[in-house]
Amino acid sequence: MVEHRSPKPEVGGSSPSWPAKLLIMVTNKLEVDTGKNDIIKWALAGLLFFAALFGFYYYDEYPLIYRVLGIVGIVVLDFIILFNTEKIRNLRVFTYDARVELKKVVWSTKAEVIQTTLIVFVVVILMSVLLWLLDKLLGAGIKYLLA
Repeated sequence: MVEHRSPKPEVGGSSPSWPAKLLIMVTNKLEVDTGKNDIIKWALAGLLFFAALFGFYYYDEYPLIYRVLGIVGIVVLDFIILFNTEKIRNLRVFTYDARVELKKVVWSTKAEVIQTTLIVFVVVILMSVLLWLLDKLLGAGIKYLLA
């Protein structure tokens, strides 16, 4: 007798609800990442930047150094605003995690790299010679059959 069990959505596998649940999780994650506060921060940063550019070119009666310092200050303020958004926080966490994982990697020594490179060169040369010989042999066989 076959036992019929209800699908468990929290368990991955052949359940039809699994892809839909995964899509919902990704969609919810994207909605959380781009909340209203983040949109306001991005809009404010863009508005400040374009206002700084406008001021740089419109108020040309002020000395150049003041205008440059003003635009640099606004750009720094923009970066401060943007670095407090959820997307950038996620990016910082991702890069930190990537750095931690890179520290776990066992890198090859210089001698190992040279040795494997030489092995690759030797194998490539041997295979080229073998394929060249096979080509010549097959070409001679075809000429013999056609003559």
